[in-house]
Amino acid sequence: MTDRYEPVNSQDWKQKSKEGEYSLKSLDKDWHGVFLPHLHGVTETDRGKAPHGKTRAFADIDEIDSRGTFQKAEVSKELKRMNRLELEGRLGITSNKVDDLLERAERRTVAMSTKHKAQKGEIKYKAFMEVVREYRLTTEQESTLKNAVRVFAYVEEFSCRPPTFVMGFITLLELASFIYTSTYLYTTYEVPITWTGPVPYCSALIYNPSRRWEVWRFASYMLVHIGIGHFVFNMIMQILVGVFLEMEQCGVLGSFKVLVVYMSGVMAGSLGTSLSDPATYLAGASGGVYALIAAHLATLALNWQEDSQIRIKKVVKKPITKIIRLSFIIILTLHDVGYAIYVRLYDPENRTGFMGHLCGSLAGLTVGIFILDNRRVRTWEPVVQWVSLIIFIMFMTTCVVWNVWGEEWSPGFFPPPDESLYEVGKCMNFEYM
Repeated sequence: MTDRYEPVNSQDWKQKSKEGEYSLKSLDKDWHGVFLPHLHGVTETDRGKAPHGKTRAFADIDEIDSRGTFQKAEVSKELKRMNRLELEGRLGITSNKVDDLLERAERRTVAMSTKHKAQKGEIKYKAFMEVVREYRLTTEQESTLKNAVRVFAYVEEFSCRPPTFVMGFITLLELASFIYTSTYLYTTYEVPITWTGPVPYCSALIYNPSRRWEVWRFASYMLVHIGIGHFVFNMIMQILVGVFLEMEQCGVLGSFKVLVVYMSGVMAGSLGTSLSDPATYLAGASGGVYALIAAHLATLALNWQEDSQIRIKKVVKKPITKIIRLSFIIILTLHDVGYAIYVRLYDPENRTGFMGHLCGSLAGLTVGIFILDNRRVRTWEPVVQWVSLIIFIMFMTTCVVWNVWGEEWSPGFFPPPDESLYEVGKCMNFEYM
């Protein structure tokens, strides 16, 4: 197939009535040319073309029904071959919804096949058109309330197909760790869990500045939380931001990209804190959460112009979406900065790891710019992406090198090692792993 599709600026596209825009006849004009080489059981007339090479339009729904069938694997490969800008600009679907729409159409084909049982992987063209119509009505014509929720969550449909297994697994792992820690402290030491504490200083997972040679602590601290409030806030933000960021990326590879962003924030948070506040304990998933929030800013930066040029506007692609997402990031940043200044001036005993938040955010931004999906790569964007990656690598390398040799270069910079912590120290009776 040699047909290519170019995005059409919204101002150059003549608006249709809602009824006509989402009719099968209207959708057929956009889709028939894509499916034509893959359709089976169609008449020679159906394969004909109008003058100037344009596919003939069919006014009657029965003629759309007579288009025949196609094989799911063939069309899936064809649609995935097209870049995201072609799919969104010309056909009104996003690449991470291709398999989902084809599966829905296959199930509908089976339901429609009364006389002849449909073969596995065989889909009726009309069934697919109906599924696309429903999908576009769902994602483009919603109530004000649903629009607002979609805009905030940055999601087209409230489904997890394919499942967002990375954020789901991390969240369940952190939940299990929190429940176990809380239960253990109460049953063994009669220390109740409260909204603000206690701090599990003796945990083998918390980042302990006196035991930096236990390198797993630089990552495992994300599994330890200080009180119910700390845990609940992190989990809400993680689900609200992380799950929908993962849904926006493409397939299993997209889930892996989100995992890389999350863990880069976790690692950057602990390493950055070890240099800025070398005596501070660190607990919680805030570094990873702030990395996810900043990663949304990265996707905005990468796809700002593309979102403005999409012919068929999804709810999540509307200009108000970018404003809301950007405002959310700015407000959260200003709150964190303001609260950090207040704590430093008026509550010096507060040991909240603000540097972990900052370093996590910078990691999410730099790694996100480099690794997250980019709909169309412009000539200058690879330069920005590689510069972002280099900045992140330089930061992480500096932190690692200083953690290894910093005490030799600046004696007393880090707290003295406490190798007896679990032998004769305050944690000698602590059996938690």
